[in-house]
Amino acid sequence: MTSCRTMGSRHINKHPTPRQPTVTPNQKPEKTTHKWAPFTYFSRETTFIMNIFKKADIRIALRTNNTIQKLLIRKPQTRDKYSRSGAYKLTCNKAYVGQMGRCFTQRFKEHRNAFKSGRNTSNYVKHALEHSHLFGPIQETMQILQYQAKGAHLNTIERYFIYKEFSNNNHLNDNSNIAPNKIFDALLKLQKP
Repeated sequence: MTSCRTMGSRHINKHPTPRQPTVTPNQKPEKTTHKWAPFTYFSRETTFIMNIFKKADIRIALRTNNTIQKLLIRKPQTRDKYSRSGAYKLTCNKAYVGQMGRCFTQRFKEHRNAFKSGRNTSNYVKHALEHSHLFGPIQETMQILQYQAKGAHLNTIERYFIYKEFSNNNHLNDNSNIAPNKIFDALLKLQKP
């Protein structure tokens, strides 16, 4: 039986040691410089582009966007609350409920411009002109009721808030659009203190 030492040395002899490049004292070893391109992997298209770079002898370094730092640090919301869409309420001593698929600021400017030019484009503007109300800044005049994208859901939200103001006898919207609604009545009963 062979000892482990002799068997180990026999295997070591079979695997030649790698040759070290010979360097003369005055000669520096050659450094191979490679070009690198960083990529963030998104989909198969990224792999396709990476293969093109590899064929051009450019090495690829993959990186990620979801670092621990980004996951742990919360960035403050810089988005203006009036830059979104949804249901809103314009108030003076009465309330006008409307909806907007565009940003609230844009709709507010439309109401304000109609007020300044004396055009009755909405019941709110008509009321403000007839009762000599001042048209205040957006922060004082417009209340955002709910954020929502344009569509059937936003239409229902608008109808609900119009119905709510109608129930309080505090609305400027058209009466022709308001019909009895048992679901809205039930919701309003749940919200009363």
